[in-house]
Amino acid sequence: MQKKPNLKQWNIPYKNHNIMISNWWGWDFKGSADLYIDDQHLDQDTSIVAETNKPLLKTNNFSDDISSVDVYVAGLFSVKISVLVNGENIYSDPLNMLDRLFIKKSTKAD
Repeated sequence: MQKKPNLKQWNIPYKNHNIMISNWWGWDFKGSADLYIDDQHLDQDTSIVAETNKPLLKTNNFSDDISSVDVYVAGLFSVKISVLVNGENIYSDPLNMLDRLFIKKSTKAD
């Protein structure tokens, strides 16, 4: 089994489901972000840098309760996520002032 340095996981209950997001990265520029619902692996991204204005992870038509999941990633010094289910924000890590400034500057570059 591959060692996953700097691993961070979020478990988010939604109705009768468990949404789990994991993220890990190493100094060798390897890593991944993964989306699971009810232990089913549905999406993965191995980008080194995430675009803050586009979902890093997503899935559609999982169940009657979950027609879409979009996971956005941001943060300057640590990974922070926002999770939208069916277009509704169900979870967001709090952003500090530096995170907000970073997001504002990175989205203006687009």
